[in-house]
Amino acid sequence: MSEKYMGPTIIFDKSAIQGLGQKALAEVGRYFFTVVPHVLLMETLADLSLKPDDLPAAQKKVADIANKVFPNESIANEHYHTMCLHNLLGERVPMTRRPAVSGAKPVVASDGSKGLVIDVQREHDAVLRWQSGQFNSDDMRFAIEWRKAAKGASLQEMKQALPSPSVKFKSADQVRDFVDTLLAQPELQGSILAWFLSMMKFDQTRQQQILTRWKFDVTRMLVSFAPYSYHCLRVQLIYYSGMLQGIFGTRSSNIVDLEYLYYTPFASVFSSGDKLHHQLAPLILDDDQSFVPSVELNKTLKELATERESDPEVNPSGNSVIQQLWQKHLKKDAIIPKQASISQEQCDAIMEHMRPIIDALSKTENEPDQRPRFPV
Repeated sequence: MSEKYMGPTIIFDKSAIQGLGQKALAEVGRYFFTVVPHVLLMETLADLSLKPDDLPAAQKKVADIANKVFPNESIANEHYHTMCLHNLLGERVPMTRRPAVSGAKPVVASDGSKGLVIDVQREHDAVLRWQSGQFNSDDMRFAIEWRKAAKGASLQEMKQALPSPSVKFKSADQVRDFVDTLLAQPELQGSILAWFLSMMKFDQTRQQQILTRWKFDVTRMLVSFAPYSYHCLRVQLIYYSGMLQGIFGTRSSNIVDLEYLYYTPFASVFSSGDKLHHQLAPLILDDDQSFVPSVELNKTLKELATERESDPEVNPSGNSVIQQLWQKHLKKDAIIPKQASISQEQCDAIMEHMRPIIDALSKTENEPDQRPRFPV
């Protein structure tokens, strides 16, 4: 899909992507540009360890999910931990509802227009392996260690070990307002930064570099010092404060679910079927973003896929959630133009134009691939 017709950027959690069939997934590629967060890839691969006594069944499950992870028109976002570190060290992380991608190379076309070229991502490379049922010892080791770490923390024990809050909140909105007030206090900025650095487990050298930069910062306010890191910090504080109040649950998997919210600045839409996401998304997303329960969006996508079987040119109805999202985020109707047909002569001319490129690429097909594979 050309940029002119690219749909709103969207993030799916694992529960949402699993609920889509292949035909509905094709509709995602038509009407949205999917931003794939690392946590989705990690959750997918971690399913390898779910059935240690039946590895073929576990591999099939991972392969089935992997076939849905990268719809047409999708890309993997950079890892939130890497972005937080670079942001705290002074690098800008754009939060413009577009994916943040590493490794892009600037190019200039013959007409002077500029753009970016992104090679096949290592994350996509890994998913292609999983789709074909190819797994190695690193995959299995990662799956076991990641799932163990995800279940390692007992949030219920943490809650019981801490003293009862002196102030009681009755709603999630009150928790959010409390956290925003806390984060606005100048005298608390240093202490909050120190806590966040310990939570992120940066090494001592990096922590010292960050604190040195903080020492000479003019504003000494986290929201301007490192805006993206501030976003992740705010997500954590809202959840943990609400958990201590009994407003949010203490499932160990909540730590994993939180990670999806770290990526929301890079998409306009977030779709999930998770209870915690339903609670937190309205507190985290800005006014120019949308949260859509996966049940609602998936139902619309499946209905559209069924209609397309009898009418290949069908577009979403005027009151559908897809139309609503296009109107809100793109200010236009969700109508994909018909693909122009080309003659055989035009097709032959295109192939002749591509032949030197194909021949050049063919010469390198036997060279070993030195790129690192995900996970690393």
